[in-house]
Amino acid sequence: MKIKHLTIDCANLDELKYFYTRKFKFKILEETDELFSIKLGDSLLTFKENRLKKAYYHFAVNISYNAIEQALDWLNKRVDVLTTDDGKIKNFESWDAKALYFIDPAGNVVEFIGRSNFNKKRVKSFSESSVLNISEVGLPVFQVSTAYNYIAKATGLEKFRKSNNTFCAVGDDEGLLILVDSAENVWYPTEERTREYRLEVIFSIGRSKHFKLTLADENLEINAYKK
Repeated sequence: MKIKHLTIDCANLDELKYFYTRKFKFKILEETDELFSIKLGDSLLTFKENRLKKAYYHFAVNISYNAIEQALDWLNKRVDVLTTDDGKIKNFESWDAKALYFIDPAGNVVEFIGRSNFNKKRVKSFSESSVLNISEVGLPVFQVSTAYNYIAKATGLEKFRKSNNTFCAVGDDEGLLILVDSAENVWYPTEERTREYRLEVIFSIGRSKHFKLTLADENLEINAYKK
């Protein structure tokens, strides 16, 4: 599964634009008074200004599994990398992955993750261009099992590794929708509650299937998407 485009709300557009384009040097591909879009490898991330709600989300980007130490050095110069129960680098043995976390100025819990089964290329010098694509999008929902059944029926996507009544990852090593119970979870490794805010995800499965997922007002909807 490839996550092509993620659109999320933010309360302070200018602050986030400075953070992602000046600190991280991500390239702006579109900009208006109300939004800006940056290139994250093969994916796009759009921030839309919404001052009525101080929205925050969880999303992850894929990096090379063998570049995690370099990514840590690179991030340490720009942000405060969060400490996990494994230290700065979280080792997800059951997912064959290692991850780094930080919080951006909007309160988004952002993850850089390297997956052994997706990309293990050596990186000479880590930079913003080492980001491969958007890897995960967190989806707080009212009932995880109901949301999964709906997504599976609409797209054919299957569960990724282990799941339970309050957590379910859907997709594969390249792209995942992370379903969490909005009443019972926090965004790891923080204590921030998993709250639902409006978002839109455009993703593809194979070469011919394209979908648009929207989440707003406790309503999850998936439709076929034409490029």
